[in-house]
Amino acid sequence: MAKKSKSAPTKKKTATSAKPARAGGASKGKAASKSAKPASKKAPAKGAAPAKGSKPKSAASNGNAGGPGMRPVSTGSGASPMELGSRLVTLFNAGQIAECEALWDADVVSCEGVGVGLEWSGRKAVEAKNAEWSSKHTMLGGAAEGPFVGSTGFAVKFRLHVKVNETGAEMVMNEVGVYTVRNGKIVREEFMYGM
Repeated sequence: MAKKSKSAPTKKKTATSAKPARAGGASKGKAASKSAKPASKKAPAKGAAPAKGSKPKSAASNGNAGGPGMRPVSTGSGASPMELGSRLVTLFNAGQIAECEALWDADVVSCEGVGVGLEWSGRKAVEAKNAEWSSKHTMLGGAAEGPFVGSTGFAVKFRLHVKVNETGAEMVMNEVGVYTVRNGKIVREEFMYGM
């Protein structure tokens, strides 16, 4: 596509005259659709690629947090999703599963997946849920993989080898735990089962 010349006043008039019609809600014609892309002063040169291995900056870090429909995301103060997720995975893989509860907020919500479809609210209720499950099952082994970190939390993939105490039957369970973080604590966990 050829570059637009700065000395083409008719093109500028067309683009200028099309903007008020678009802003007023009138239907877009060909002139309006051609001018729909505003010129960017900070656009990278054509064909320019980010440096190898570099990650794109977030909207908040590059000063564009005020764009239409865009807002910065924060989990507040305290430990980050990466820190909490790494700690949970380390504790689980070391067999210190009960110690993971120290990462919870007092008002934590725990939601169990398909087949259960229930959620428990508050630390005492979630501790009771876990105690009931542990009374019916014996952990024979397990591993946690991750964390997979997002803006508001993290996910962990679990593989559990358990024995059902009542029958003695053994099974391997695969599930993903999705955790929401606020102010350095886990405020919600939801378990999604591999089918």
